[in-house]
Amino acid sequence: MNIKALFFLSLLLLADNGCAKETPELQSPSWQVLYNWFAQPVALPPWQLRSQPGLITLRASSAQFGGGDLYFRPEGSTCMLSVPHQFHDQLTGKIGKAVFNTRCQVMVINTEHRNEPSPDLYSMDYSHRPSGLHAAAAQAFARRYPVSHLYQIHGFNQNKRRTAHGRLADFIISQGRQNTPDLTQLAQCLSKISEHTYQYPHQVSELGGTRNVMHRLGLPAGFFIHIEISRPMRERLVSNPQTLEQFALCLI
Repeated sequence: MNIKALFFLSLLLLADNGCAKETPELQSPSWQVLYNWFAQPVALPPWQLRSQPGLITLRASSAQFGGGDLYFRPEGSTCMLSVPHQFHDQLTGKIGKAVFNTRCQVMVINTEHRNEPSPDLYSMDYSHRPSGLHAAAAQAFARRYPVSHLYQIHGFNQNKRRTAHGRLADFIISQGRQNTPDLTQLAQCLSKISEHTYQYPHQVSELGGTRNVMHRLGLPAGFFIHIEISRPMRERLVSNPQTLEQFALCLI
């Protein structure tokens, strides 16, 4: 290879290295990024932006940072839904999407099974992952609407419960170790759907969601509400539109 060829090869290598340096490294979204996103939605790689009248979504293109999809209806009520286990807690995805369509402004739902291998150091379980779209959206929404609520929907098996109330329960609701009057109001509303509605920890000692990552994100007191739904009640909600509508109206 002559000197002129070596010179041009060097220029090409320098150009390639320069381009590589200009390519930004993908980072897990922060709550500040999501806070601004709600005011001006844009694509947040590796999430892709999709928009249609009245609905804006961020769709995961991979499992990076835990994956997950975010749905945003600017004209919806100021509440947020979290569905962390749609593949494990069967029917919670259908319930969450139906409630979102009629009630809440925001929903984040997992796109990877909670037991899948993780591409990083954190669990793929959205209720345990401290960073990513789910956690950042919760923190951002809480800062925009600190007196609103984030409702996280789970499913449970009555046969696996160890207490009498746990085996009877259709709904077990919790805000952690201390509850606000809003939880009592929710319990009263859900009791119209099923008398077997119990508050953790006063009426039932199981499934309080106390180790949920939401309790470590600095959210306002009472913002996070954990809702466990029995399998028979999940089936009733998806098969009976009136019951599902009643459930949605309980989420204030």
